[in-house]
This record gives sequence, structure tokens and C-alpha cells, in this order.
Amino acid sequence: MMQALKPEQLISWAQRARPGEDVAYFTGDRPSEALRSVVRDLSAQGLVVPTTKRAGAGFRFIAQRLEAPRPSQLHARARVNPGQFRQSSDHAKRVGGAVLRLLSRAANRGQTCPTNTELARALGLKDAVAASYRVRRLVREGKIRVEEPSPTERRVVTIVATGKSTVRGAL
Repeated sequence: MMQALKPEQLISWAQRARPGEDVAYFTGDRPSEALRSVVRDLSAQGLVVPTTKRAGAGFRFIAQRLEAPRPSQLHARARVNPGQFRQSSDHAKRVGGAVLRLLSRAANRGQTCPTNTELARALGLKDAVAASYRVRRLVREGKIRVEEPSPTERRVVTIVATGKSTVRGAL
């Protein structure tokens, strides 16, 4: 037997319930997505704490009204950094700029292009895959063009801004 509150009934209950009161908002295998979403929102606001208890072949889903937001929720709200994405974007630009400088230096000096492993080692990146990713980003941004002559030769990189290229060389 399945019993469920409607999402708006649960919201209404949470607004008028006293701290410590609880309600079984669903009995069965799994509440609807709409009901789960409301419970997540109420929990994130610090109004309720959700729990479950076994009831025959299914479960009783219970929400208990809290007195105030839990300290962990207040702490989590204080930690939100609106500039977080900008910071990682700045880091990506710095690393991409460093890769471009190394490739430009090789092109200006008439040297062969550094391999991904050499780039990673020079810049302190995790591995050759991280360096390869940075090179692909520079190509996608239109800052460099890459020519792969053959599997036994190093790639030739042309810096779009200057028109200078690295030279061919054996691996």
C-alpha cells in the first residue's frame, strides 16, 4: 500500500510544524521526483532532516522539523565562493600562456617542438596528457597551428601571431 503527501502539502507542513515534529511523507518503495526535490530543498534550507524506516516490504520516508539550520549548513553557506570559477579559469589561462611561451621560444630559436612529456616536465604538469590538453586548447583558440609530419618525427608548431614555426626533428 502506497501513501504519499503532495509536494505542496509537505511544504505547508514544514512551514507550520514545530521543531521536533515529524511526518511520514511517503510509504512505499520510492517517492516521486517532485516529492524528493521538495525534501532536498527543505533539507538544504535547514528546515527538515529526512530519514527512512523499514515498513513491511517497503519504507516509510519521514521528515522531521528542525529548530534552526544545522551549523554545518550555515558553514556550507558561508564557504560559497562566487569567484571560484574565475579562479580556475585564470589558472587555466596562466598554464596555457606558459605552454604558448615555451612553444614560441622554440619557434623563435629555430628549435624542434618540445614533446608533451617535455612540456609537462618543464611546467610541472601532472603528465603528458595534461600538456597535450593544453596544446589542443591553444589550437582550438586559434593561437597555434600544429602539423604532424610522421609518427617518427616531432610535430611542427606555427605560432599564429608571429608566423614563426618550430623545425622538424626526429623523436
